[in-house]
Amino acid sequence: MTHQNSKRYLLFLFLCTSLGIFAQTTSITYESNGKTLTLESNNPFTKFIGEWTLKGDDWSQNWGQQTEHIKIPGHHTVSTGINTKNSLISIIDGPEPNGHIFWSYNPNTKEVEHLSSFGEIRAGKGKGTIDDHGNVRLKLFFEGEPSGTYRMYTYTWLDDNEYELKSVQFDENNNPTGLFYGGNFIRIKKPKEDQAIQEIESILKILDDHETPIATKLNCFSEDLVHMAPNNEAITSKNDLSSYLKEQDTYGYSKMQHQIIKVSSFEDVVIMRGQVIGTFHPSNGTKPVAFRTKNLFVFKRVDDQLKIWKVIYNMSPIKK
Repeated sequence: MTHQNSKRYLLFLFLCTSLGIFAQTTSITYESNGKTLTLESNNPFTKFIGEWTLKGDDWSQNWGQQTEHIKIPGHHTVSTGINTKNSLISIIDGPEPNGHIFWSYNPNTKEVEHLSSFGEIRAGKGKGTIDDHGNVRLKLFFEGEPSGTYRMYTYTWLDDNEYELKSVQFDENNNPTGLFYGGNFIRIKKPKEDQAIQEIESILKILDDHETPIATKLNCFSEDLVHMAPNNEAITSKNDLSSYLKEQDTYGYSKMQHQIIKVSSFEDVVIMRGQVIGTFHPSNGTKPVAFRTKNLFVFKRVDDQLKIWKVIYNMSPIKK
């Protein structure tokens, strides 16, 4: 199922460091029809999308003998949406057993369906729920565990870059058997992405300061810029952008803050989805107006410096 004009996206790009910490190298492609960002932002599992490893390599478990606290170095989970907004697939690599997990969200019943496969026989299935904070709770049945038993899995977010996983086994009478395992997972941030975020934050700080000279703001843009403001023609030169910014200043000023929602870093291009929250103060002294905009920035490297190449946002606090 291909479309001639559809852009082919890479589903999984598995991290392989020079130290060989992570072993996954497989990639899978699929057709997203240009809707990757939209599907991802509307996916109930969006917080899970990314690469993960065990915090401190720490893992706790009890398989029937005693509770153990062990180290599992090199764990690597890659989670991503596919080509709908209601699914998530995760591939788990590292010490055996390796495996994969598929989640499907039913928007009508609000249920999460789970299918998984680990090692040679550990097939799992079940269902559960996901709340408004992205926390997942599942009742799962596994091949290879005693008949009538099941496990309650909980994925609890501690912050946007860390969640706790816990699996507790119950018998047929819904009593805990004492068997469990779990650990905390932290997001793997690629060094290139970290550098890009730091550079972007510096640029956005300049844009946020209404007292910053226009010439300084213009220096944040590339010469072949594209600036697309709502209800305006596309601006494609620094001279035109300067005129636009000067005109905006006559209407008043904004106290605002750009916020980064997601950054995708490539070789010489960085894409940022974000928003701006602020208050516009009209020059005529009328009541300030609170506003919130959504935006998409494309940055590129010019002489090894990150510059704003293209930007589009969905509304302006200023109405002519």
